[in-house]
Amino acid sequence: MKKLCLLLTLACFLTSCSLSLPRGRSGSAPQIMSELLSEFALAEGFVYESDLEAALPLTDSLLARMFPDDGDTEDLFCVVSAAAYFSKRFSEHEILIFEVCDLSHTGDITRLLQKRARKKENAVVIADGVYIYLICTDQNESIINYLKP
Repeated sequence: MKKLCLLLTLACFLTSCSLSLPRGRSGSAPQIMSELLSEFALAEGFVYESDLEAALPLTDSLLARMFPDDGDTEDLFCVVSAAAYFSKRFSEHEILIFEVCDLSHTGDITRLLQKRARKKENAVVIADGVYIYLICTDQNESIINYLKP
């Protein structure tokens, strides 16, 4: 719960400041996830968000299950917003989006998501400015092309 509170505190602080992005993508991780799900008809799943008012909040316990190795979740202190899609069907389909507070933290979160991706078949991790994505679907290439500015 402490990490979720820290995420929300950082989100409030950073949204009150002007954050210039080096690329064309903007918006919170949940906003980008919503765009992806509507564009690629991936509605048959659950979406967890870092927003406190989310229908399914991305809690510390869920993050601990996603990244079970000791200390992995400590790198998440720099995350401003996050969204996670998990298929309702019995598949490994998932999309994770993490927005970090600045570019200096991109490498840490990329490594964390790559560690999770290695446990899955057909998963890719890409970084685009302050956004880091783990994509594991049957539409990976199309989603990656969509995310390119």
